[in-house]
Amino acid sequence: MDNIILASGSPRRQDILRQMGLRFTVSPQDVDESFAGMSADDEVKRLAAKKVQACKRSAGNKNWILGADTFIVQNDSFMGKPADRDDARRMLQLLADNTHTVISGLALRIPGRYKSGGITTAVCRTEVTFAPMSDEEIEWYLDTGEWQDVAAAYRIQEKAAMFIHSITGSWSNVMGLPINTFYGMLRSNNFNFQT
Repeated sequence: MDNIILASGSPRRQDILRQMGLRFTVSPQDVDESFAGMSADDEVKRLAAKKVQACKRSAGNKNWILGADTFIVQNDSFMGKPADRDDARRMLQLLADNTHTVISGLALRIPGRYKSGGITTAVCRTEVTFAPMSDEEIEWYLDTGEWQDVAAAYRIQEKAAMFIHSITGSWSNVMGLPINTFYGMLRSNNFNFQT
């Protein structure tokens, strides 16, 4: 089986790669994630590719490299990681009883394709609708601490799942790595899945 270098420290992305049965190593990349004024789809692909480019310098030529980035968009506004508890409360109040879009960009460096840059990208979009949340429910959720270090202040795979009314699209995309999209990228580029 080919090896993948994950250019991210995300524990959720690591869990998903393990779930897929893939062999990988982790090499988080510190890149400037400021917005360049592009569309959300182009922006998230650009940031994912930036992580791959940063990792490429030290990774050698025979490794597949995966970069990923995820945005939450509601009413044309980006929701990043909350700065503090008050910011998380504000985000959850906006999400409650509303639908938002989770957009993940993937960039994959393919060994042996150096003349074209060797990077292919993809985007996955998922619509998530929250149920109504009372102020007490929001405070209870904030007390769990799950809002920390995660876009839009919630982790769908943990306690926040009880507030999700519906999902249209990829569940794993909401965790930061759409399995079917990523698998399609690997398969179409002849990734060796054999052990």
